[in-house]
Amino acid sequence: MFFEKITKFNFYLIILLPIALISGPLIPDFIVVFSCFLFFYYFKLYLIENLKKSQVYILLFLWLVSIVSSIFSTDILFSIKSSLFYIRIIIFSIVIYIIFNINEKNLSKFFNFILFIFIVLFIDSIFQKLFGYNLAGITLSNTIRISSFFGDELILGSYMVKLYPILIGFAYLIKTRKFYLYYFFISIITLVPVFFSAEKTAIVIFLIEFILITFFLNKDLKTKIVIILSLFFLFLFMFFSFTKIKNRIYDEMISNSENFKYLYTRVHTEHYISGLKIFSDYPIVGIGPKMFRKYCNNSEYKISEVSCSTHPHNYSIQLLAETGILGFVIFICFYFFFLLNFINLIF
Repeated sequence: MFFEKITKFNFYLIILLPIALISGPLIPDFIVVFSCFLFFYYFKLYLIENLKKSQVYILLFLWLVSIVSSIFSTDILFSIKSSLFYIRIIIFSIVIYIIFNINEKNLSKFFNFILFIFIVLFIDSIFQKLFGYNLAGITLSNTIRISSFFGDELILGSYMVKLYPILIGFAYLIKTRKFYLYYFFISIITLVPVFFSAEKTAIVIFLIEFILITFFLNKDLKTKIVIILSLFFLFLFMFFSFTKIKNRIYDEMISNSENFKYLYTRVHTEHYISGLKIFSDYPIVGIGPKMFRKYCNNSEYKISEVSCSTHPHNYSIQLLAETGILGFVIFICFYFFFLLNFINLIF
């Protein structure tokens, strides 16, 4: 009975996480830490038993490598604050696995909750686009980009494209008979807010996700083409109907990249070059997590006055620079493990 109460309480913490992410990093981090502490304190033996999975071993190895990288960095305390507490994400992942495994009804509840959030963001983004303020009275902080409940944080698009594949995965597990209807519906209510957010990267990521997922659907090629073209025509309709967003997505991309001379922009490209230069000097374990900001202004890595930032704006380059080839290879192994499982599921 006590075990059920703890797991139920932990489930409600997990279900609140997507909403908490809208508020910023503080509350989500508290939820993760508290959920891990609660479960570990009462059921550490059950938790430790689930550590014996190969994908968990890979993550634990990546965690240890990041700690070693921090120890060899020039500012150990600053770097290790980031790497040492990464363990909370691994434990939290196991807690989620346990809770969903114990009671499969939690899958359906979680799916319905995330779907509800997507529907609200869909309605709210259209409302804010039409009236200049959202359902909570939050006014636009940008004349072109919609932010919905995120306010000044212009991350609506990136928020939705991160949850979109998870939502589709849950729909596949739960709504088997009506999956294709749910898939098309979820894709539409994701595309519209992502488009209105005018986040170039988020739009590209969504289109890639949608095309890849559609490609792996258990349907004939003709049906897949119809599904892709249907959403593509909706995208083109919005693209040419909202000229300011079109200018930001396309014209600014051409302008900022100087006719594709640079990746995204000159600033982004210089971040990448700076990160790769650091990696070339520290190829094995890198300079330590969160240390890019402390190295990028050094004369040997500084490309220009705008080439330094808190991170190089690219996950792969950041891993290479901060954890070296060792951390990067482990990271790729983690994805390769899931890719093999995914291929097995398909065939």
